[in-house]
Amino acid sequence: MSSTGGPDSQIPVSGVGELPPEIQRDVDSVARVVAAGFQGREWEELTAELHVYAYRTLHKKMRRSFELVELIAHSETPLVLSDDERSALYSNFDDRSVIADKTIRDALWKFSEALRRGKYDPAANPGKNGKYKALRSFFVGRCGLYFPRAFAEWRSERTDRFAEAANEHSRGWILSDVVHRTVGEPDVHVADDVATFYSTLTAMIDDLRPRNRAVWRMTLEGCSRGEIAEKLEIKLGDVDNALYTFRSKAKALRREGKLIVPPAIEAEWERSKPVGTSSVGAGR
Repeated sequence: MSSTGGPDSQIPVSGVGELPPEIQRDVDSVARVVAAGFQGREWEELTAELHVYAYRTLHKKMRRSFELVELIAHSETPLVLSDDERSALYSNFDDRSVIADKTIRDALWKFSEALRRGKYDPAANPGKNGKYKALRSFFVGRCGLYFPRAFAEWRSERTDRFAEAANEHSRGWILSDVVHRTVGEPDVHVADDVATFYSTLTAMIDDLRPRNRAVWRMTLEGCSRGEIAEKLEIKLGDVDNALYTFRSKAKALRREGKLIVPPAIEAEWERSKPVGTSSVGAGR
């Protein structure tokens, strides 16, 4: 496999059936590894080179939505990205690395069968724009077939990780308990409007996506933004976004008269100004 020049080569204007030297080397390399039963040093070196090239290319394409859409155009598995996932692909190197590795793993697993069946045949399939496709470009195309499935696997694992983190912080945080600091004592009384307010906020947090739910539960337990980011393996900006989004929703509900803040809570907020980011009252 050629390591020089671009991934694709122009079709020659003369010499019917003649391939550019670097493309011919790819064809010859494939013929040898197929004949060797995908065993030996050449196959190992070839797959290692393909992995490196595909890894770099996938990182680039995941940061550019239009290139990612083009890459997966022939996949039978649909791919729908949420704004949160699109942001993660653009800004989070670690998430892109996990998805790239999963994609390449799945693509390589089936790649030998594709080569054995003669799927890489640049002479018969010269490709678009008058170019023959190099083997590494062909492999990236194969990665596009498996990317949506690898992404779905990453999404599931990511959601499970956030849900697990949220569940780890499910005790002692519930807002209705904030006003029951001595749970079980009969002389502790909480006004009905305060209890309703906290119960409403509790339900709102329970309805958040796993990541944002984990952020808020940890926030209400007193964890700092840095501690939350480190625990959840996300960026500080992601923590801030989760806090801001919820507060914005709470503000909108207050303006619409759908979230009534009891006078006692308003008074407490006034006494506690300025508030830190850990205060649920920051949504006012």
